[in-house]
Amino acid sequence: MTVLDLAPIDQLPLPLDWQVAPGIDSPPPVPRHLRLVGAAKDADNAGQPTANDLPIAWVAQMARALSEVGIGDRPPGQLIRWVERSQLARLAERGAAVRRHPSNRNLTTRTLKQVRSIRICQIAEGIAETSAVLVGSDRARAVAMRFEFIGERWLVTAVNLG
Repeated sequence: MTVLDLAPIDQLPLPLDWQVAPGIDSPPPVPRHLRLVGAAKDADNAGQPTANDLPIAWVAQMARALSEVGIGDRPPGQLIRWVERSQLARLAERGAAVRRHPSNRNLTTRTLKQVRSIRICQIAEGIAETSAVLVGSDRARAVAMRFEFIGERWLVTAVNLG
């Protein structure tokens, strides 16, 4: 008997809800990159921002912008509203030093093309620490950022470029 001689087997649909054990439901977990929109907040945490309130796309955009300032491809003045001044000054000094280095004299631009991954971890209410991996034409870079909710907006209060 060959494989072709076997009768086709009908596949039954899998149920969307199932039980691990009698009386214990096991719905699939919600993926980390998704969040419920319009969900009611706890009365204890009403009005307090959480890491879920920090948009992933905005974190990715800030990681790329901060990296570009750190390698001298972006003027630091573009981020003055979103980054603590001491951190922005430190990044601007690093960017100027990278631009002055003799090995970079013939390079016109070293843009970071793609954000590979983002991680967000809530440290406390209104404080989130994030990390990102950016990939460019010459190498990959890691960026660690600390966001704090100050004055009705998220502000980058610490940056570390790898």
